[in-house]
Amino acid sequence: MLTHSQNVSLSPLDFSNCQNALLDVLWSELTESAVEPMQAPVPYLINFAEDCLLCAIVMLKRKYEDQVSGDFTIPLEEEEVSYEEEPIGLVYVTAAPAQNAAQEANVGIIISECHQRKGFAREAVELALKWAFEDLKFHRIQAAFMNDAKKDRAMRLFVGQGFTHEGTRRRSVLKPERGGVVGVWKDVTYLAMLDTEWALRNMLKHTGGGTVPTLWDEMFTRHTREREEMVKWDEKHNRIRKVSSTETLRHGE
Repeated sequence: MLTHSQNVSLSPLDFSNCQNALLDVLWSELTESAVEPMQAPVPYLINFAEDCLLCAIVMLKRKYEDQVSGDFTIPLEEEEVSYEEEPIGLVYVTAAPAQNAAQEANVGIIISECHQRKGFAREAVELALKWAFEDLKFHRIQAAFMNDAKKDRAMRLFVGQGFTHEGTRRRSVLKPERGGVVGVWKDVTYLAMLDTEWALRNMLKHTGGGTVPTLWDEMFTRHTREREEMVKWDEKHNRIRKVSSTETLRHGE
């Protein structure tokens, strides 16, 4: 498994590294906003990690390229470059038994607020997807988003990776009662990527033959497709009759 990119690395979470105040905060936020952590049978991060195919700490790599000696700065050789790593988030890949049999999995991520909008989440998700598609040979990876204030930003991240909007299940997840706040049913929106789409995406990246669509590209394309399908259905059932503009004017007189 490739565990590092240009700016981040993934450190699998276990008993040796789970005792961290930031991770406690991030886990608390995940249980409020992400479907899989919220539905975890045991509400503790280490138990959730044990049930995941992958649950890793996203580590920010800080590079030290120079060694200072007196008034001179000596460049280090590439193999001598050292890093200090700082935890900045969590990424996970999980699958229920039925999903595992169907070669499907769920992916999710959270990055601390001060490190958002810097591309770190994108790098971490790419590492997780590469492992799931290329090492585990999964057929389909999905991301589920509850309807809350963080939903749009999270969706932009995954659409930017090439995920496709598959639909919204209305009131499909019960967010349990917490802190005296009564439980509420939440809508859940699903995005997904297939193994063939992952392969095509990588080919386009390496050849420079295309760009990854934005959220608005995805929404416009889907709207156009649905509109065309509706027009075809209306024409098939004779609900729309094509006439010339002059005939339309005569009927309107």
